[in-house]
Amino acid sequence: MAKNMVVSINKILVPVDASPASEKALEYGVHLAKLENAKLSIVHVIDDIKMGGVIGARAKYGDVKLVEGYNRARKEWASEWMKTFEGAAKQERVETNSEILYALGTSEAEMIIDYARENKMDLIVMGTRGQSKFKKLLVGSIANKVFQHAHCPVFVVR
Repeated sequence: MAKNMVVSINKILVPVDASPASEKALEYGVHLAKLENAKLSIVHVIDDIKMGGVIGARAKYGDVKLVEGYNRARKEWASEWMKTFEGAAKQERVETNSEILYALGTSEAEMIIDYARENKMDLIVMGTRGQSKFKKLLVGSIANKVFQHAHCPVFVVR
């Protein structure tokens, strides 16, 4: 290890959904941000509408109003539970900002990776649901993809 190496963590990204794994990741993110006096960014990615579902089928045939309404409802729902996450961080006196992003035409993992790079994050703290190896093989894991491709260290919480 280099003798003069200094690790500096000024910006921490915590991608969240409404899962217990995200809550746990947020706890770690807040703890680390407090220790490092770092800024915490909480991000939720709304995934692209799946073409196999009813909404996706309607989107495919141009029902823009239905799609807009569906996305608006998902954003409102996410905004509500994200307030709890923001409040938990602010209660610990951690400087926090939060954003809701849309993964239009890209994956959730790519959105997280791009956000971290564009905002010069020093660390990503995220939860994983602990999928089996077989399930990861079939659908992949967002945390696994972020871990493999992010420009900065990724702390995965189970």
